[in-house]
Amino acid sequence: MSRAAYLSPGSLVGLTVLCLLANLFGPAGSVVAAPGDVTTIRRFETAEPVIVLTFDAGADRGFASNILDTLAAKGVRASFGLTGAWAAANPDLVQRMAREGHHLINHTWSHRSFTGRSTGSAPLSTAERTEELRRTEELIRQLTGIELRPYFRPPYGDFDDSVLSDLADSGYTLNMMWTIDSLGWRGLTADEITQRVLDAAEPGAIVLMHVGSQSQDAAALPALIDQLRARGYRFATVRDLVEGRAGPEFRYFPETGHWVSHGFLRYWERFGGLAIYGYPLTEEYVDPATGRVTQWFERARFEWHPGAWPARYDVLLGRLGAEVSAEREGIGPFRSAQPVTGCTYFPQTGHNLCGGFRAYWEQFGGLAVFGYPISEEFREVNPDDGREYTVQYFERQRFEWHPGAWPERYDVLLGRLGAQLLTGQR
Repeated sequence: MSRAAYLSPGSLVGLTVLCLLANLFGPAGSVVAAPGDVTTIRRFETAEPVIVLTFDAGADRGFASNILDTLAAKGVRASFGLTGAWAAANPDLVQRMAREGHHLINHTWSHRSFTGRSTGSAPLSTAERTEELRRTEELIRQLTGIELRPYFRPPYGDFDDSVLSDLADSGYTLNMMWTIDSLGWRGLTADEITQRVLDAAEPGAIVLMHVGSQSQDAAALPALIDQLRARGYRFATVRDLVEGRAGPEFRYFPETGHWVSHGFLRYWERFGGLAIYGYPLTEEYVDPATGRVTQWFERARFEWHPGAWPARYDVLLGRLGAEVSAEREGIGPFRSAQPVTGCTYFPQTGHNLCGGFRAYWEQFGGLAVFGYPISEEFREVNPDDGREYTVQYFERQRFEWHPGAWPERYDVLLGRLGAQLLTGQR
C-alpha cells in the first residue's frame, strides 16, 4: 500500500481532513483523496506509538462478546465496522459497544461488494448503495443514538471512483481501509495472527480483525494487546485519531501494577490526582451490576457515564462514603443535625461542615468530588492503622484530621474507602 498522499484537484474535504490529522499526527502520508471528496485512510501518519484495532462484524455473532470482554478487561477501545443485518440480529452487542465507548463504522447493510470485484457480481447501482448505507445508519441511530457518518468501511475493501462519489453524496467522507489484515478469517491460528500483526506493527497502523466464529482473532486478542503494549504501543479508535484525541492516553503505576487511560486518566490528572484518588487498584472493566465502565482507586471509584458530564470527561465518582456507612444511616453522628453557628449547613442532608474540613472541601473538590456531608464530625478508628482520628463522612469520601501531617491541606487526609470496599467485595 502506498504511503504517498494523492489529493484530487479541489478536494477541500480531503484537505480539511489532512489538516485535522496533521494537528497531532503530521502530514497524513497514507491518506489518499479520491473523486467525490472522500478521503481513503489506510494508515495514520504519526511518530506516536499508537495502534488502531478494528473489528468487522457482518457474519455470525461469533466471538463478539469475548472480544468486548477482552477489550473491557484490558482498558482498550476499538472501532467496529457493523453491517446493518448483523446489528439487527445482535442489538444487545451493538448497544454494549456503544455503552463501552467503542467507535462504530458503517459497513453496509448486507456486506455486498459495491463494485462486485471480489465476488464476481455486478456492481450495485447508486440507489442500491444509498439504501445499504441508509438502512444501516438508521438502525444504529435507533439502537444507540450514534451517527455513523462520515465513517465507512467497504466490504472486501472494494471501492472505485463511482463508489466514492456515491459515498460523498450520502455524507460518508472517510473511507476506512487498513494497514494490517490479521487474516484470521483465512484460518490462521491465534499465534500466527499475533505474530503477523506484531511483525507489521508501526505507529498509526490500522489492524483489521473480525468477530465471526471462523476467525481466531478473539483468541489472539489478549496476547496481542499485551505484546503491543510491551513494545510501547497504546490504542485509539479511528475517531480518536481523526479528531486529534489520541495523545498519550495511558499511564502505568508500578506501585500497584495497574494502568489508567483515556478519560479516566484525564480526570485523575485534572481533578485531584494522587492526593485525592490514590493509586489505581484495578484495570478498567465493565461492572456487571451497572453495565458501566468502572475503575477502582484507593480513595475512589471512577464510572464512565457517556454524555453525563462532558466537561469532566463523562466521569462520575461512586458514592463510596454512603456505601461504606450505609448501615449507620440515621444513627449517632449520621442523624440529621441542627445548624451550627460559624459552619456551613447543608439542608440536603441535614449536616454541618466546619473549620478545616470545610476549607479542604471548598478548595480541593467540593460537591463534584466529595458530595454532601452525611455525618457530623466524630471520633473513629482508622481501619488501616488502628488509630483514632476526628472524621467526617461525605457521600463520596471520609475526611480524617491528622494534626501536623499536611499543613498545606489543613492536615486533612482522605480515607482509603476504595481499598476498603474493594477488599470487602473480594
